[in-house]
Amino acid sequence: MKHGDVRSVIASARYLINQKSHSKDRIIQTSIGKLFCRKNTNDFQFANLRYEWGVKCFFLDHVQEYSLFVDAGSCIGIYAILSTKYNLPCIAIEPVTANFDVLKKNLELNQMTGKVRAFQFGLGNEHKVVNFNFDRVNTGASRIDKSGTDGNCQVELRTFDSLLPELDINKQDNILFKLDIEGMEAEALQGAENFIRSCAKITFVLEEKFTGRDKIKSILDKYGKFEYGMVDQYNMYARKLALDHSDNMTDRHETATII
Repeated sequence: MKHGDVRSVIASARYLINQKSHSKDRIIQTSIGKLFCRKNTNDFQFANLRYEWGVKCFFLDHVQEYSLFVDAGSCIGIYAILSTKYNLPCIAIEPVTANFDVLKKNLELNQMTGKVRAFQFGLGNEHKVVNFNFDRVNTGASRIDKSGTDGNCQVELRTFDSLLPELDINKQDNILFKLDIEGMEAEALQGAENFIRSCAKITFVLEEKFTGRDKIKSILDKYGKFEYGMVDQYNMYARKLALDHSDNMTDRHETATII
């Protein structure tokens, strides 16, 4: 409503009632920027600044502290666009071709193509091609078909460690790493072992509702000393601590809860 976009309000109501969306492709203006929203999808939902508000608050509260942002499971690029508004360099990773194409379009619409390094593959613990279930309506809920027999598209998986020579990350960077990959968080962390061990300052924000916080913690605890807390009901944070580090994230983010 702030931008006079009544059609997106109507689309939201339709989606809540019957899981259907607007019938034509649209470009809408939001507080995030200009965003391309595909017909018959809930892209308009991701475009709303208030979507995943707990994660957004965490991001916005701490964005000035970081020197690099990694957005794994970038979908249509909402967080990548936000990061560039704060002059925070971004690496965006999205495996699904249909989403990746919209991500690139949204970067172009906001004149941010050269400010974000975008890669089309998923993160895992080995390099392989897998079947993927791409949800054509709820496009952010697409995930690997672990049965290996179904799925409606194929995507490439790579380890984050295999990217390190290309990314040339400074080990002294203060890195914010958002990992929202629909149940593949554990495998992605395993494939980033060298990165996690070698970089001193990393904060992960992870969706844990499919993988589980205990499994995530058990993996990260092998690679370093971490402080853990909840960002919202579905997302946790894990901040790598120096051996003599005594402060905690809740000093600066009052809504996070130590776990």
